[in-house]
Amino acid sequence: MDFEALWNYQTEDLKAEAIATEIKRSPIRVKLEKARDFIMERQKQYKQIEDSIAQITDRKDVLFQALESTVARIADQKVRMEALDPEDEEAVAALRDEVARSREEIHSFEKELNRMNADSSAYDKQLRAVRVDAAKAKQAFDQLKVDYENESRVKKEELEQQRARARALEGTVEEALMKEYLAIKKHTIPPVVRLQYGQCSGCNTSLPSATLSKIRNGALVECETCGRMIIQ
Repeated sequence: MDFEALWNYQTEDLKAEAIATEIKRSPIRVKLEKARDFIMERQKQYKQIEDSIAQITDRKDVLFQALESTVARIADQKVRMEALDPEDEEAVAALRDEVARSREEIHSFEKELNRMNADSSAYDKQLRAVRVDAAKAKQAFDQLKVDYENESRVKKEELEQQRARARALEGTVEEALMKEYLAIKKHTIPPVVRLQYGQCSGCNTSLPSATLSKIRNGALVECETCGRMIIQ
């Protein structure tokens, strides 16, 4: 097997991988992704606040209806009070209790409405703050996107050129070796390493003499420890 052809291919292939990694780890790209995540988080927060405001609005509608109903009930109780015989102390006392309970309900409704008005005011402030933060983040994101596109354009051209150099060597590698190389590359880089001082240079594991003999005789050998192909 022509392991040298595979080694030469790997050299060019890994150069391409290094450029691709450099593009992914670009400081501008990292900032761009953080800005994107920040905007998405603010959008989510904005939606949550809107939902909370909608719930308050719905609850206010219920309270206003209950308040109107209670006010109407008190008016009816007053009419009934005026129609009672003043000497019927038990009936008068019972009706007064009804009126007192109705007034307590109104007081409870008013307290809840005041609390919800305060919550609505706080949510409105939060919405304004979120909108400002999101607008600033979007402006920064747009600029970072332009900067990254300019930076990556040069790097992507370099990457394509390097990948072209690697592809030019693919035909020199035996099909079985290429298949094995690609399989190992999915979980280990580099897939191919040299034998050094009787060890796998990928993980520094010492190899038994039988394995060393196979490698020196040109057989396809994978390290039992790291799974890489080992060549002379």
